[in-house]
Amino acid sequence: MGSQSVRAVLVVLVPALAWGCGNSANPPVSSISIPDVPDLSLQGVAFARLSEGQVVARGTAARLDYRRGGGRLVASGATAVVQPTPGSSLAALGTLRFVAQDAKGEVPNRRGSASGGVRFDAARGDTAVTERVEYDGDVLRGNAPVAAHGPGYRVNGNGLFARVDGSAIQLTSGVEGQLQMEGPR
Repeated sequence: MGSQSVRAVLVVLVPALAWGCGNSANPPVSSISIPDVPDLSLQGVAFARLSEGQVVARGTAARLDYRRGGGRLVASGATAVVQPTPGSSLAALGTLRFVAQDAKGEVPNRRGSASGGVRFDAARGDTAVTERVEYDGDVLRGNAPVAAHGPGYRVNGNGLFARVDGSAIQLTSGVEGQLQMEGPR
């Protein structure tokens, strides 16, 4: 009885397969495009940037995808630590740490963006948090709310403009906050 059931299934299945394999017409093609596949995809990445034999930046990413065409990268769970150049405007802040859930960029064009709980911490005690920031050449911009605090201040704004060398750092669009004066010495 079991062999009769198998025979009945084969009688239906074999002609169907033969017709399908012998059919020369192309099946319809889906309109869904193939995703842009990275040239390099890494998980648990650690990196360092050297300048004149010294580590000037280092970081990690939970995942990093890189496309050679355009030098495009996409990272998730990204962290970077930068040591400012001595004598620069940022040197007074000490070591800088940046964290973002997502980061995208075009390395050769010096453009990118970071989003998802972007956080900046300086060794001096300064901290700034925003949801999104964009980088273009030597400028950081954002139009999402920013909360910043550090030694002697606590401010909030609805945007950010900063030069990466530290020569200008401004919260924009409705800034409010508190400055704490030093006590007598």
